Amino acid sequence: MILKQHILFFSLFSLLINWSVAQTNANEEYKDFHMAGDKSYRSGMALSPDGKTVAVAGAQGHPLFIYDWKTDKIIKQFEVGGWSAGAKVYYSSKGTYLLLEQASVVNFAPKKKRELAFEIVNAATGEVVQKVAKAHAVQIAKSESFYIVLSGNEVSLHELPSGKKTKSFTVDNATHSVAISPDEKTIAISHRPTLEQVKNAPTIRNDKKAKKAIKPALKYREMISLYDAKTLQKIKTVNELYDIVYRLQFSIDGKLLYNYSIPHIKMQTASAGKQGYIYAIQMPDGEPTRISFMTLATFEPDFTVNESGALFGVMSTDGFPELRIYNNLNGRLLYRFNMRQRLSDAFKKKMMGDNRASFVFLPDGNILMVSGNQTLLWKPQ
Repeated sequence: MILKQHILFFSLFSLLINWSVAQTNANEEYKDFHMAGDKSYRSGMALSPDGKTVAVAGAQGHPLFIYDWKTDKIIKQFEVGGWSAGAKVYYSSKGTYLLLEQASVVNFAPKKKRELAFEIVNAATGEVVQKVAKAHAVQIAKSESFYIVLSGNEVSLHELPSGKKTKSFTVDNATHSVAISPDEKTIAISHRPTLEQVKNAPTIRNDKKAKKAIKPALKYREMISLYDAKTLQKIKTVNELYDIVYRLQFSIDGKLLYNYSIPHIKMQTASAGKQGYIYAIQMPDGEPTRISFMTLATFEPDFTVNESGALFGVMSTDGFPELRIYNNLNGRLLYRFNMRQRLSDAFKKKMMGDNRASFVFLPDGNILMVSGNQTLLWKPQ
């Protein structure tokens, strides 16, 4: 009798597990191909604001493509970037510029602040308008009239296309990330916390046993402060401790501030690997929400929402590159597209994947992905 109960329990458990996997991998229909027949390695993608083309950065010194996704044709190519590891690429809001950011492996134990190279490129001609040789972060403002740079503890604003510095200010113990809101009124910056800020953080203040956590929090945790872009005065500090903040990104409507952070290796407790999270902060009040999206990406992952704002996608990895699609409103995982079997099949087609995978939500509901020299087209249902 006991044996039958155990068999029944494990049968039901297996059924539930299989049902769960079926839900997150619900659509196996996809198409894999070489983008416009090209077999060079790719590293990052961005959809143009009009939705007609995709900018696709090259790896291993290959050029950047402007790709017509409807016709599967490369309509332009630019010799820009040129970094061996490739680049992440972003369109400016009106499509005038492309921002290229040197691709980098996620560092879980940084001994010093990460410095990357950046290029701002004319999206029509391929002309490199501005180069930033070493900085922690660069973003182009929505108006396209200026860009913002975080280098050391200095945050500086520069005119476009001239590059002339118009104003700057310093943030003590600034770390890796800066972002400017779509209305260009607020600048968000990541930084190391002060002792007072750590003690006032809810996770410390509300825990009687948290005294032991204060010292490591000062050393390995970070916070985010909001500044007035006109006066350059601090508005507030978001009252939450985060891990190493590697990217800050406002939503298109400016109502959320996304924060990609990973735990320092000495602060990791998860048994499932080196987990990173994208947290959502309510704006403009700067209040943390309970919404978060998990990723195991080894390179800084692409993340974005679809056109309707209902879906949030982020690149991850599970043995092979994996795209995870979440409900953007509550953080629930909806779909996963793991490239494991697809890469095995693709060997015959001379396709090779890579952890520098990237994706875009297309206007027709499909998702375009690149991994190495392999392109995939998938429509979750």
